[in-house]
Amino acid sequence: MEILIEPIEESLMSIPVLFFAYLIVEYISSQNALNKIMEFGKVGPFIGAILGSIPQCGFSVVAARLYAMRYLTMGTLLSIFMATSDEALAILIAHPDLWGMMIILIVLKIVIGTVTGIVVDGFHHKGKEDYEYLQVEPCDCGCQESIWMPAIRHTITTFIFILLTNIVFTYLVAVIGEDNLTNILKTNWLLQPIIAGIVGFIPNCAGSVILTQLYVAGGLSFGALVTGLTTSAGVGTLALIRYNEDKKDTAKVLLTSYLVALVIGYIIVILF
Repeated sequence: MEILIEPIEESLMSIPVLFFAYLIVEYISSQNALNKIMEFGKVGPFIGAILGSIPQCGFSVVAARLYAMRYLTMGTLLSIFMATSDEALAILIAHPDLWGMMIILIVLKIVIGTVTGIVVDGFHHKGKEDYEYLQVEPCDCGCQESIWMPAIRHTITTFIFILLTNIVFTYLVAVIGEDNLTNILKTNWLLQPIIAGIVGFIPNCAGSVILTQLYVAGGLSFGALVTGLTTSAGVGTLALIRYNEDKKDTAKVLLTSYLVALVIGYIIVILF
């Protein structure tokens, strides 16, 4: 039973974030705000990367939901996912000697997210007119449903999905062992970015916490840390899997994130 306590507590902590995120989604979906958002056009990935860099996981959940509803481009979604570093920043802030590296990490992830988003949208949306289908017209018929009940429903269903997933991943980490995972990362510097990128996909704080603490202890290269934190979008990854009906499209998003993070990680490892 003890193994269930941590995933249950962590999942319960996500409820306020999820509810707030879905309130935002429902509000945006019921307003003309999306038409104004899409006026940003090709700078969407840059704005997304800035929002993603703020230390919280709410924006990744909002982005995943809006993308599943086809209100965001793939590039903007990727920019938000790749710039997210919530728990990692909290750990680095506690080490003043690493504040310089923390700033470099934030800036680097914003650049990675922005460039990746622009390139991806360049392939998927050749011109401004390609964004038109993402716009929605506001409903002024007076019959629209309150935003509260849909937000509550989405929060409950996503919470259940997160809880079950957290239980599975907590069990797998327990079977493998955090010490074993740490030793694998420490002793295989050449494989560090590959392993770190996979660890980053763990859809809760465990992945980013393990990677950041290992970096602080000197057991992980900065390149591998960048790789792992670039693939780490927290609960947003689960929200995308849960709500995006096109599973091939979801796989494309996650694979793109992983490959870009891997290339950047190895470039940093080789150069520095």
